[in-house]
Amino acid sequence: MNKKLHLIPTFHHDIAYLHPESWYTEFATRILDRAIEIMQENEDFTFTVEQAYFFDGYWKTHPEKRDILKKLTKNGQLHFAPGFYAVPDMSMPLGESIYMQAYYGRKVLKETVGYEPETAYIADCWGHNANLPQIIKQCGYNGYTFSRCMERSFDIENFRWKGVDGTELNTHWMSTSYGGLFFGNAEKINAEEVSWSDATSNGIRSLMKKNEERCGEDSQIMPVGGDMCMPCKAAPEIVREMNKREDLPTMKFSSFEEAFADIDFSEKAVYEGEFISALKGSFATNIQIKLANRRMENKLCAFETVSVLQDKSVDFDPVWKLTLKNQFHDIICGTICNESVVQCMEEYAEKEEELEKIGSDLANGKKKPFNTLNFSVNGIREENGDVKKYSAEAFSHLEQKTLEGTKTDLPCTYENSFYIATINSQGYITSLIEKASGKELVGAPAIPFGSTQVQADNGDNWVEFEYPWEGYHQIYSVNIPDPYDRRDLPTHRNVQMAANSVQSAEAVSYGEDGLRIVQTGCHSHWISKIPFTVTVTFAKDTPRIEYHMEFTNNTKRTRLRTAFPVKSSDIIRHQIPYAIVNRGEGPQPAERFIDTSDENGVGIALLNRGLPANNCENGIMMTTLFRSVAMEYKCDSDLSYNVGNSYAVDYAIVPHGKDSDCILWENALQFNAPIIEASEDINSDWSVKNAYISAMRKVDNDVFLRIYTGLSETKTAKITVPSEYVKYAYTDGLMEAEKWIEFNGELSVEIKPYEVKNIRFSK
Repeated sequence: MNKKLHLIPTFHHDIAYLHPESWYTEFATRILDRAIEIMQENEDFTFTVEQAYFFDGYWKTHPEKRDILKKLTKNGQLHFAPGFYAVPDMSMPLGESIYMQAYYGRKVLKETVGYEPETAYIADCWGHNANLPQIIKQCGYNGYTFSRCMERSFDIENFRWKGVDGTELNTHWMSTSYGGLFFGNAEKINAEEVSWSDATSNGIRSLMKKNEERCGEDSQIMPVGGDMCMPCKAAPEIVREMNKREDLPTMKFSSFEEAFADIDFSEKAVYEGEFISALKGSFATNIQIKLANRRMENKLCAFETVSVLQDKSVDFDPVWKLTLKNQFHDIICGTICNESVVQCMEEYAEKEEELEKIGSDLANGKKKPFNTLNFSVNGIREENGDVKKYSAEAFSHLEQKTLEGTKTDLPCTYENSFYIATINSQGYITSLIEKASGKELVGAPAIPFGSTQVQADNGDNWVEFEYPWEGYHQIYSVNIPDPYDRRDLPTHRNVQMAANSVQSAEAVSYGEDGLRIVQTGCHSHWISKIPFTVTVTFAKDTPRIEYHMEFTNNTKRTRLRTAFPVKSSDIIRHQIPYAIVNRGEGPQPAERFIDTSDENGVGIALLNRGLPANNCENGIMMTTLFRSVAMEYKCDSDLSYNVGNSYAVDYAIVPHGKDSDCILWENALQFNAPIIEASEDINSDWSVKNAYISAMRKVDNDVFLRIYTGLSETKTAKITVPSEYVKYAYTDGLMEAEKWIEFNGELSVEIKPYEVKNIRFSK
C-alpha cells in the first residue's frame, strides 16, 4: 500500500469548561510533561499543541524545559496547530479578532521555539463562516481541519474550501471526530490490565473503514487524543508492532502539515460557502460574556485608531490577549462552570478599566467626544442625562447640541428623509414607510413590531428549547426553523409566554430633530417575572431607529427575544466578517446585522451590538437578547441562570431601499463604534474613502491598515496619509510587509468583492 495512516497525538485543551481555568492549566501541564517524556524516549513519536496561550504560560513557568522544547521542535517532533492564541468560536468574534488570534499565537511560537504553523486545526467549534478561507490563508496557513458542522449534502473528508471572496483553502473534515484513536493509559505494551479494543488492528480497521467512506484511497489523518487526553507511553511500541504485521497501511506519528502534504488536493471537489453553526443555544447563553467581548473589541479598535491619529505608541497587548483568551469557544459560548463565569467577567472589568486609563492618558486632560470612524456619523445620544443631537466628519470631534424635548401624546407619527413611522398608544411602530420606494415594511400587525417576548426554554447551555439533543448535530450543521410562536410544534411544550407586556408608554418630541419613546412593562408567567424598560430613538439625519432595553431576570429556563414582523422576507442575509451572505431561515450568529428584503432589495436590517443569535422565520425577524439556562447535570453552573441579574442591551433597525448595502455597513459600524473622549488637539491628515477600516494600529514606528468594502462588486479605495509617511507595502494578515514602495502620500487600492486588504505605511 502506498497510502499512510498519519497518527497525530494531541489533546484538546479546554481553557475553562466544567472546571476553572487553574484546574485545566495544571492538567494540561501534566499532559505536556508526559508528551515531552515520550518524545525524548521515542524519536518517532510526535505531539501537537493547540493554543499558544497555554504554551506561553508553560514556557514562562518552566525555564528548565526550554532547551528541550527547542530541540524537539527542531527535530520535527513537537508541533503546533492551529497555533492561535486561543482556539476561539469561529463565528461570534469579529473578523479582526481572528486575525489577531493568529498574530499573537504565531508571535509566541516564533519567539519561543521558532515554529510557524501551516494548518489551522479547529477541533471543537460549532460553525465556520464563509470568509474564513481568506482570513486563514492571509495569516500564513495553507490548510484547515475541523470536526463539527460538516454540510450533510457534501460529506467529504478532503476538499478545497472556496470562500465568499474566491479564496480556496485545502481542507480536511475529521469525520470520526477530533478524538480519533485512543491508546489508553498503559505504560507498557504488555500491560495485562489494559484493553486494547480501540488500539488493536480491528479497532483501527473500524476507524479506517469509516474514514474510507469519505476519503477514498487518500492517506488518512487520524488524531490521537481528545479533550484533555493524556498521551500513552506505550503508543510508540504499539505502532511499531502493528507496522510489523504489514496488513495495514504504514502507520506513523505525524503532524497535520505532513499529513496534508501526503494528500493531493489539486483535483479534489470544491465546496463553496460556509459550514453553518450547530449548538445554537450557545449564541445567547451567558449573554453578558458576548456583550463584554464586543465592548472590548469595539473599544480596542477605537483606541488603537486614536493612538495612530495622535502618533502615540501604546501597549495594547495585555488587553488584546485577555480578549482573545476569553474568545476560547467554551468561554465566549457561555458553556462554562460557575467559577469560570465569575473569573471571565472580573477579567473583562479589569481590562476595561485599563482601556479607560489608556484613553485618559491619550486625551491628556483635554478631551472631547470623538468619531473614530473614517466616515461621517450623526444621530441622537444621551450624555450625563442630557439628550444631544450630534454629528461629526471622519476622524473628528463631535458637534453637539442639547435637545429640549416636549412630552407628546401617543399615538403619533415621526417623519424624516428616510421613512415615515406611525407609533401607537403603546409605543410600538404600526407602520414604517420607506420613502425612496414608498413601500410599507411592517408586516403581521397582530404581532407588535419591536415587541419582546419570553419563551420557555428547557434546553441547556448549548441546546435551545429541549434537552437532550435536537437531533444529531454534534457533527453536522443544523439550520432548523425557529418560529416566533412555537405552540404548534409537536411537543407543545415550547409555549410563547408573554409577547405584549407593555404597561405604559411615554413619548418626548424634539420636533423634526427626533423623537424618544419609553416603554415600561413586565413579562410575567405565574411567579416568573422580567421587568423591563425599552427606549426607542428616532433621529432626523439617520435611517437608524435605535432600541435600548434594560431588564432584570427573575426566572429560570426562559429566553427573551425581540421580534420585528416584516412585510417581505424573500431574501434573508446575515453579515459575517467582511461580507454579507444569503442564509435563509434558521438561527445563526450575525456579526453586526441581519437583513430581510423583497426581491428588489427593499427591506429592513436588524443591527446588534454583541447579540449574535439572529434569525427570520415566517416573516418575523428576531434577535435573542438573553437565555436563562444551565448545565447542572455536568457541573456547578447555576449562575448561568443569571437570576437577579440586570442587563442593558442595544439593537436597532434600518429601513432601506434597493442597493443599500453601503448604508447598512455604515449604520452597523456606527452603531457598534463607541464614541470615546479624545484629545482636542487631534489634527489628523489621515483619510480612507470608499472602504471601511477593520484595524488602524501602530506597528513599531509604522501604521497598519486593514480595509474592506463588504460589497459584492469591485471598488477603489482612496487613502491619504500624513506627509511624513513616504513608503507603503502590502502585507499579509499578520501585518508583515512584502515590498516597500515610495509614494507621495496618496494611494488608490482596488478591492475586489469581499476582499480584505492589508497595508503598512512607513516614515
